[in-house]
Amino acid sequence: MTRTVSAWVTSGDEFLGSAGPFAVDVPWWSEVGPVVGWLEGLLGVPVLVLRLLDVEGGARGRDGHVTYHVEALERPANGLLDQRPVETVVLDGAEALRSPWARAEGLRELLDWAAGELASAGRPVSGPVVQRRTWNLSGLFRLPTARGPVWLKATPHFAADESAVIAAFAGVDPGSFLRSSAWVSGAS
Repeated sequence: MTRTVSAWVTSGDEFLGSAGPFAVDVPWWSEVGPVVGWLEGLLGVPVLVLRLLDVEGGARGRDGHVTYHVEALERPANGLLDQRPVETVVLDGAEALRSPWARAEGLRELLDWAAGELASAGRPVSGPVVQRRTWNLSGLFRLPTARGPVWLKATPHFAADESAVIAAFAGVDPGSFLRSSAWVSGAS
């Protein structure tokens, strides 16, 4: 089976329209890189997948028709998205338990924080952020810098402190692990 995608696109509090269905070559729901790439090609502006809204026909985290909530970081030109009505009620309102990387404002804060930390460390972000994965337990992003990419992983406050785990393993085998540049513990 394969994965097809539809996207409900917002910018801030405004629903802009929907796109899809379109096919992607990776079956896993959390692998959003191909979704972002297709939508950025269509819209001509940077986008980030906030969360999965619905799946029809897939199982075990793969395949089927997947609908995502996508945030356009800039307003695209008019006429590129389908204006067919959708159930925007699922896009409205804050959910107390929703992860920060699944909310537009939380994701912007996370990426701004990472850019600030990298700038303070002398490695400013030098290009567009690339979103690789997102799901309810983490978000994974690649931030380009002049000295090579830096990976940003967001996890919920109840997850293991990955920076501490990596540091412990690096103490045993320093050449096998990247050093954590910055982290925030217990962020919500």
